[in-house]
Amino acid sequence: MSLTEAQLRAVNHTDGNLQLIACAGSGKTEVVARHIAGLLTPIDAGGAALLPRNIVAFTFTEKAAAELRQRTLDRCAEQELNLVGAAEMYIGTIHGFCLELLRTEVPRFLKYDVLDETQQTLFVDRSSARSGLTATSTLQGRRLRRYVDTRVYIGALGLLIERLVFQMLERLTS
Repeated sequence: MSLTEAQLRAVNHTDGNLQLIACAGSGKTEVVARHIAGLLTPIDAGGAALLPRNIVAFTFTEKAAAELRQRTLDRCAEQELNLVGAAEMYIGTIHGFCLELLRTEVPRFLKYDVLDETQQTLFVDRSSARSGLTATSTLQGRRLRRYVDTRVYIGALGLLIERLVFQMLERLTS
């Protein structure tokens, strides 16, 4: 895959943290995978020579994290990088990262887990009134229904949460 100029700048970025915001299908996963591979590449080969334990990459879903993890390993294999300690590299959701941190520091959180997409859907269905599902309407005024509209509702909540995160980031950076 050939990259645009903006994508190449992101791949080659070495000055601090990197945040990518782009639409679906724009090549974010490939850019981040190549960026991580570059960070793991030895200095004499043009990389940053970071150890895998120094890599933390967040995505929004476990599915996206699995794709990014695999693509990163593929890009590293293409460059024939020796990835001793690859298991210490964190590629996942921020929820999973925070949960692991809590489990490490506060033993009572060992019994908690992050819900995957299926578990989240079942949870919202089981508590449809308390979660707000059945109290919400479409733009046309039709009430959302349990089991039928659950994924639409979860998707809408995800967009609202994402917007809140972007607003917070804008406030922090301005």
